[in-house]
Amino acid sequence: MAQAVAQRVIDLVVESLDVNALLARIDLNALLSRVDLNQVLGQVDLNQVLGQVDLDELMARVDINEIAGRIDIEALVKNTDLGALLASSSSTILTEAADLGRSHAVSMDDTIARWVSRLRRNHTGRPGPPELPNAQEKP
Repeated sequence: MAQAVAQRVIDLVVESLDVNALLARIDLNALLSRVDLNQVLGQVDLNQVLGQVDLDELMARVDINEIAGRIDIEALVKNTDLGALLASSSSTILTEAADLGRSHAVSMDDTIARWVSRLRRNHTGRPGPPELPNAQEKP
């Protein structure tokens, strides 16, 4: 019977309690200072949280122009060896152009040799490269 009375008293107190007034009296800063946030965050599964993030919506909020405006181009250029970069790229371009020119020259040489062979009605084919002098012989 005492338990039933106690339960009835608790129900009456809870029903008459103004929760908003009670929360207004609580110092949230003091309450949060008692919480160990590292322990709370240690229990959070970040993969699960990030799995719920809509990346398209997130990227729509990013202002790329504002980010690009923060880049210090002068410092970036100062830290880049622009001369070496230009020399490397230009030497690569020159090497590729020379290789292409050699390839076309060989192709043209073969074509001209075939034409000359046809004009001369020489079907023996194109002669091979000239022999190199023997390095051991003295001139």
